[in-house]
Amino acid sequence: MKVTRRDLLVWSAGAAAGLLVTPVPWKVLDDVSIWSQNWPWIPQPARVPIEVKQSFCTLCPNGCGLRVRMAAGWPVGVAGVTMNPITRGALCPLAFGAHQLNWHPRRMRGVRYRGGISSWPEAHAALTKASEEGRTVVIDGYPGRAASSVLEQFALKRGGSYRVLFGAEARGLRPYETWSDVPASSLGYDLENAKTIVSFGAPLLDGWGVPGRFTRWWAERAAGAEDPQLRLIQIESSLSRTAARSWKWISIVEGSESTLAAGLARVLIEQKLVPARGPIPAVTVSDAAKRSGLTTDQIQELARTIAAERPALAISSDENPSIAALNIVLGSVGVSGGIVRRTKNDRYPVPAEARYPMSRKDGETWGTPTISGARAVVVDASVPWDFVPETDAEVFRFAAWDGGSSKADWLLPAPGFLEDLTDVPSPPSAAVESYAVAPALTKPTVDVRSAAQLLVSIDSSLTSIDNIIHGRCAEIFRQRAGTLYGREIAPVAQIASAEKLEEQLRNGAVWITESAKPAALRCELKEWPSLAVASQDPDWAAAWPVAMLPPLASKLYSESSLREAPARRNS
Repeated sequence: MKVTRRDLLVWSAGAAAGLLVTPVPWKVLDDVSIWSQNWPWIPQPARVPIEVKQSFCTLCPNGCGLRVRMAAGWPVGVAGVTMNPITRGALCPLAFGAHQLNWHPRRMRGVRYRGGISSWPEAHAALTKASEEGRTVVIDGYPGRAASSVLEQFALKRGGSYRVLFGAEARGLRPYETWSDVPASSLGYDLENAKTIVSFGAPLLDGWGVPGRFTRWWAERAAGAEDPQLRLIQIESSLSRTAARSWKWISIVEGSESTLAAGLARVLIEQKLVPARGPIPAVTVSDAAKRSGLTTDQIQELARTIAAERPALAISSDENPSIAALNIVLGSVGVSGGIVRRTKNDRYPVPAEARYPMSRKDGETWGTPTISGARAVVVDASVPWDFVPETDAEVFRFAAWDGGSSKADWLLPAPGFLEDLTDVPSPPSAAVESYAVAPALTKPTVDVRSAAQLLVSIDSSLTSIDNIIHGRCAEIFRQRAGTLYGREIAPVAQIASAEKLEEQLRNGAVWITESAKPAALRCELKEWPSLAVASQDPDWAAAWPVAMLPPLASKLYSESSLREAPARRNS
């Protein structure tokens, strides 16, 4: 009997169908599921009463409030805190699965030196020797913390420098430093009081800024309305989820954002749609139309739409001076619903990498900072793994998780999720000042040190993190301003003592200042900025400091409406 190709296909289809109706594949799937959940490196929670504690996520500078379910001293579940006035219970997928990270197979479990196994005493001796022989440069990816003060003190005492790696939201505020006497770290976006928000590619509805801050405000004032109270105009080349949900999506040629912003500013000034502010851009409306793929009529209509409902706030996906200058033309700097100053801090941290030559009113300038002449470079665990300092110095890199190949000489295991005491300063994009404390809720599973802990062990004259936090809590109490949001809401003026205030902060409360009338910001824009733009991160999640995602976060990405995680960060 001759067997044809058709006979084989029919037989294969019948066999597959017959197999599916038997219990065999489902039994195999069930056995694999059970087996995969009982790998030896996965801890088994003890059967004890569940204890719920409040804390804050410190995996990024947004500091979302957490409700952590604890079993026998180990976190077994994470949820948002609805009483938190900033996040209001929202969390990103990374935070929802963060309790798995400490058990991730790529957790850093020992000191490494140039690929080999080393120890903490050897790392301590090497950094001590290097810091005594020459300049020490310290790089921080999460400025404003108590640990940041320790890092800065150490660098300056060693004749070196303390540098900051800014995230995309903070970089978007950097251009204002060149036109005012206010550092970007003191500025924020007053989204809550804006009537029109013009987003140049910023993923406002899927991952930008503090999770839940804008999405909830947009849901209350704009979602599904033909004439919303909050008009979101998304300008970008592709139909992203933010573009699909926005009030208007303006499709443009990729990379033409700066030119379009200049063209819009020219229309606003020439047609007197806003009070004239700043110089007229050299770009004509026709030039902007050719570059962006829009018509001149579309650009003029867009300018009128933006000016119709103000305050109007322009937001860029990264550092873009032309878009920042558009806010000056719109009169959206130093006013409610625009760019506001949330704190009186007047310090200018030096960037670890500058995307544009910067200049300030005090005459100091910097371009792309080099790390030449340094003997040692200390990279804090808050710095994303992708950042590689360009230097010939000896590099000491702290990390809780191994992100793959690294040019660092020393790889030093840092505390993981909820394993270290830290504080939580104001998020980079916030319009009001806030402060919280995230205590160590669980013991490290391996021998770890934070960068600040190692530096304090080298130089005992440095102030400890605990003492810095204690001093900051005392200062908040001394000011007698703002409100504590925890299990109960209480004005600081009603708190009995600084000790009581610190106790509440360490138990999960967050201190927030009241919204005040924005202070005027004097921005001197003498000429329209260059239209050149820096290369941007390939995706919105690229700046996350962790080197991989926990399994639960990967599942949330694939089964929710959130953006897909980059393939290189999947666990």
